[in-house]
Amino acid sequence: MAHISAEAGQPRPTTGTARRLTVRALKRARRLTDPAAGATILITVGLWLTHTGPAWLTTANDWTVLLYAVAVLGIKTTADAVAEYVIDLIDPDRWDGDITFELAECLTQLRADIDNGADIDDVLDSLRASNLVPELLSTLRNLAAEYAARGDEDENQRLLAAVLHLRNADKTIGYRSELDALETGGTYQKYPQ
Repeated sequence: MAHISAEAGQPRPTTGTARRLTVRALKRARRLTDPAAGATILITVGLWLTHTGPAWLTTANDWTVLLYAVAVLGIKTTADAVAEYVIDLIDPDRWDGDITFELAECLTQLRADIDNGADIDDVLDSLRASNLVPELLSTLRNLAAEYAARGDEDENQRLLAAVLHLRNADKTIGYRSELDALETGGTYQKYPQ
């Protein structure tokens, strides 16, 4: 059995991490219920039409086969509902910050799309138009201000360093960011209404 040692410099998995992994696995399993149910119905009908397979299927009449299909769809719907309930129940990120995990999954998918031949010009144009980097920059700036207000100057400084890097990324990628203009004009609000 593998043992993760904190002394070896490897982080210990937390309860939140285990719950996130479980939620991710349940979401993937839920996405597979549609093709699994469809394949089960097709195989059942195919076996029934060719009179092969178990006796409960080969001797079934039309209504019984229809009942089998409805039962498969009922099981799929119930499994989806149970998975959704469990996801909502155990998801450690369903409150503050949960969107960040969805955003990370979307960015992972975008990277996979690029690897699979997506039009890189379209991806870059979408990245520019989405204002992703300026929004992340503003979010980190707000977090830094909150840490400063709490008196945690170390965290404040780390976040402000990240803000500077994001500002450079923002300018390099070619955004026409309004953040500088707003700050220069004195109209920038920490919490816009």
